[in-house]
Amino acid sequence: MIAGADYGCPKKENTAAGESPNKHYENSETGISFTYPEYLTTSTAAGMAILHHDIPYENRGPCDMMGDEKKYDRLTDFKMEIQIIDRNLTETVKTISPYIPQENFANSELVASPGFIDPCTIGRFSGFAIYEGAEGCGHTRYYFRLSGDKTLVLTNASIQALSGAIVQEKVNEVLAVPGVISREKNMEIFESIVRSLIIN
Repeated sequence: MIAGADYGCPKKENTAAGESPNKHYENSETGISFTYPEYLTTSTAAGMAILHHDIPYENRGPCDMMGDEKKYDRLTDFKMEIQIIDRNLTETVKTISPYIPQENFANSELVASPGFIDPCTIGRFSGFAIYEGAEGCGHTRYYFRLSGDKTLVLTNASIQALSGAIVQEKVNEVLAVPGVISREKNMEIFESIVRSLIIN
């Protein structure tokens, strides 16, 4: 199910993270390197770099409104994935987001559809941002063209507990947890990491 963008393309061209990232990720297997705040953790799986942060907060998982009875002691408030796909942007989108209708392609190129497929530029990377989810649960996937018919794919998780889909009282409860990454801070960190990204 698709809904309007929650964590889309940054509106400001020169957003600063407010803190200087002070750790460096580099992996010859993934072919990427970047800097990131020290409070995030990084890992690599299946050629993908993954950045993560969580806080102590009892919840029912990332899609809390689904009514799952299982409870978790920690809430993920930041999750980002970075990977390079050895295909051009159109082929990559059709493979990773196969639900996109054929009418969103013209002459073998993905075309913008405001509120669904949005043009996006962050630093030197240009392409599209596509929100995939509903009620604040899901992620925004970014497809950026690279040289040599490759595509940079970034995924930024939408945190339902901090979205407009949750009553403000609950949002305030989460925001009161020390060290929490707010929705606004999430986008600042995300953009800062993308701007620091080097394709090796």
